[in-house]
Amino acid sequence: MTHIRTARLSGVGVGPGDPELLTLKAVRLIHGADVVFAPVRRPGDRSLSLEIVAEHVDGRRQRVVTVPFPESQDGESWESAAAHVAEELGTDRHGVFLTEGDPLLFGSFGHVAAIVRTLRPDLEIEIVPGVSSVTAAAAAAGVALADYQDRLAVVPATAPHDQIERALVDFECVVLLKVGRVLGELLALLERLGLVERTVYVRRCGWPDQQVVTDVRALIPSPPRDYFALLIVRRR
Repeated sequence: MTHIRTARLSGVGVGPGDPELLTLKAVRLIHGADVVFAPVRRPGDRSLSLEIVAEHVDGRRQRVVTVPFPESQDGESWESAAAHVAEELGTDRHGVFLTEGDPLLFGSFGHVAAIVRTLRPDLEIEIVPGVSSVTAAAAAAGVALADYQDRLAVVPATAPHDQIERALVDFECVVLLKVGRVLGELLALLERLGLVERTVYVRRCGWPDQQVVTDVRALIPSPPRDYFALLIVRRR
């Protein structure tokens, strides 16, 4: 009996940077894919997610397609990206869409998958979780995110300051993501709330140039502007 192949799309989390944090399932799906979709910020940019999995991609037999991130939440831009993905899959190809960290934690795959489902109801879609920068940074810093009845909040650093302050006051642990452009403002807020000594800064977690700073006051005179950086604030 002949097996009829149908098009499939797998959103695969590849972790924050360390290739050894890839799951076994992620590696298996990447090896078996016909098309590898690698998101980039702009056409021509390097894809960090592709660099993480480079040793598992065979450019001789697999097609590697870069997919530019829409610059905003504009639906038309996401539709264009999703349509490109669906077209590349055709009727019988298996594609993996690489996502740094986890696909569903501030990842691009959720947007793509939702639109692809409307464009191609016949398409099989699965999601493979990955190690997020939140847990990887906590491990690198040796900081427990939550214990017993503790509550954890994950907040983008670009959120309004009143929302960030509310989270810092209400939750035992807060992780502030993508702090690069606003690190100076955040450090000032943390100092005002008396939390600067309970804060750890982690940049480029999992990469060779990873940095963990436990005395964040040292950053105040000249705050780094690295996009791939976060703060962990542990009140207890």
